[in-house]
Amino acid sequence: MTEQGRDDLLIELGCEEIPAGFMAGALEQFQELIVQTLLELRLSCERVDTYGTPRRLIAIGNQVATNQAPTTKETRGPAKSACFDPQGQPTQAFLGFCRGQGIQPDQAEFRTLGDAEYAFAVKQDAGLPAIEALAKALPDKILSMTFPKTLRWGEGNIRFARPIRWIVALFGTQIVDFEIAGARSGRLSRGHRFAHPEEFEAAAPRDFLAQLKTKGVIADPKQREETIQRASKEAAERINGNLLLDDDLLEENVYLTENPQPILCEFDREFLALPRACLVSAMRKHEKFIPIEDRQGRLMPNFVSVTNGGDPDTVKKGNEWVMMARFNDAKFFFEEDRKRNLRDFLPDLERILYQQKLGTIADKVRRMEKIAQQFAQLPQGIAALCKADLATQMVMEFPDLQGAIGREYALLDGIDPAIAQAIEEHYRPRYSLDVLPDSALGATLAVADKIDALVGYVGLGFMPKGSTDPYGLKRAANGCVELLAAHPDFPVLSQLSRWAYEAYQEQGVELKPFEQLYTDLQSLFIARLDAFLQEIGIRYDIARAVLNGDEAPVNDYIQRAEALQSFGGPDFEARVQTATRPANILSAALKKGIAIDADLTKVDDSLFEHPTERALHESLQSMPKTEDPEELWEALRKLEEPINALFDAVMVMDEDARKRDNRLTLLACADRLYRRLADFTQIVLEGE
Repeated sequence: MTEQGRDDLLIELGCEEIPAGFMAGALEQFQELIVQTLLELRLSCERVDTYGTPRRLIAIGNQVATNQAPTTKETRGPAKSACFDPQGQPTQAFLGFCRGQGIQPDQAEFRTLGDAEYAFAVKQDAGLPAIEALAKALPDKILSMTFPKTLRWGEGNIRFARPIRWIVALFGTQIVDFEIAGARSGRLSRGHRFAHPEEFEAAAPRDFLAQLKTKGVIADPKQREETIQRASKEAAERINGNLLLDDDLLEENVYLTENPQPILCEFDREFLALPRACLVSAMRKHEKFIPIEDRQGRLMPNFVSVTNGGDPDTVKKGNEWVMMARFNDAKFFFEEDRKRNLRDFLPDLERILYQQKLGTIADKVRRMEKIAQQFAQLPQGIAALCKADLATQMVMEFPDLQGAIGREYALLDGIDPAIAQAIEEHYRPRYSLDVLPDSALGATLAVADKIDALVGYVGLGFMPKGSTDPYGLKRAANGCVELLAAHPDFPVLSQLSRWAYEAYQEQGVELKPFEQLYTDLQSLFIARLDAFLQEIGIRYDIARAVLNGDEAPVNDYIQRAEALQSFGGPDFEARVQTATRPANILSAALKKGIAIDADLTKVDDSLFEHPTERALHESLQSMPKTEDPEELWEALRKLEEPINALFDAVMVMDEDARKRDNRLTLLACADRLYRRLADFTQIVLEGE
């Protein structure tokens, strides 16, 4: 072992092939798990690094303490006066406390707390050797990991991303002994499945990655990524091409391989006559190959295949054959589709089910059209046309091409390019950081599409739970937020939701009552808006303050939040405290069953008993009707002195209910004005 009682920890979980899409999250989670486990076990550590391939998750803890840190646990018992009877003998309460703590009565300590003495049980825990503590903790910790999908294997109910087939667990050179589903930890690992399938003994933790490399495994994803980028780029440059390699495709290839070897392949030039989107999708989405384009941005009859070993010539021929078969299928589907115009597919939408209770795709496009027509001028039949490609053979075979194929077919049919563009754009944004539609028509259809889905599925009771979101409702809500932020002239979310709900009602679809439905929708929207505001640099408390204020267009939320964050100044804290006074007393009144309307016409000035009431009333009457956040913040300044004076001069919660409600109505009107900007009770002030 190294000096000062420290050594390195190695954990390798050898699995059947873990899906590439699971790996990045799994490694991040594995690192957090090991770090948290060491903290809980009181085992200090310099750092924890994780590495992984489809067949293994690896964690290396550097300089982990060889023994748990000692700890002292103090438990307070009964007061000393209750520990002994008048004869000085221990009471049953005291004896029971000592038994429960595993100490003798004479081992208890007495300490003064406040005005009394109490018995304390003080227990020293020297801690276990790290190797023992880890052996006890690791199995349950490892099995607590979560994945998008899990498999169960063997006996019992153990689940993991894929079955665990071997475990290496070393602390220094010693084995950390435990078992998971029949796999007992040891020092035997395995190399590359094809190049070095035999077992081998793992060396010391710090040498393990180098040892794996001699067995054909590059365990560090960053090294595999560099290899793929460099070798693929070199292959493309040999034919004067550029790679069409995005981060998602790169990551997927990183986690599909243990020792990546990019190979330049080719296909028959005749396939370039197919729509570009089809070719790119077939290569990237279906086969994980990297397309290549020339210096002018035209697709070339080549691609890079990232292989995980094997004879390069054999792999090249096999991948080219696979790609030719895929392209031949695409060519057949394309030629069959082009026997009809895009509009000819519209009747087929009546036979494609959208959702059992929500009807067909044809029903959906009729709802979309009704929603969109409420706030935009639409070309006749555009809503139906944007979904027409769902009935094509090409989209049935390549679902990710929906929209893109519709655009291609529309252009081939001579349809207005602006409409063709909107057909493709209306699916955007499809994921976080995706580009938004460039055209207003595309954005209009995108909002209608997403709000229809949200109202329909939420109206049936389908809400995302945790990370589970099978219907993509979080993505749809986020898309709505981004679209409405980019188009401040679009209606607010509540109005869009109402129109979508009415469209469902006209079709006889039974959904939950709108008020209940919109409450659920709001939770989705608020969560997305909250994240959106924080992503653009808004403080978390200001984001929540703004979102808990009056409903507004998304762009107004942004302007309010940015303005509120910029105000500051020496009087900001005092102004916020004043703004919260009406809200706090109204909340207290509501808890007592006193509900007040923020209606200035209901204020009875004949009930005023103090000049401060009249002063606040007059200030409220003279407030300008501005929606500009900075102008509103400045205008609210004139309410502050009357509000504070009212609280100082009168008892708002007067015994006379009429006077009480009159004062509360004044304050409710003031609170309503503040809420046009934010709910100031959500703002965290320094020292709180």
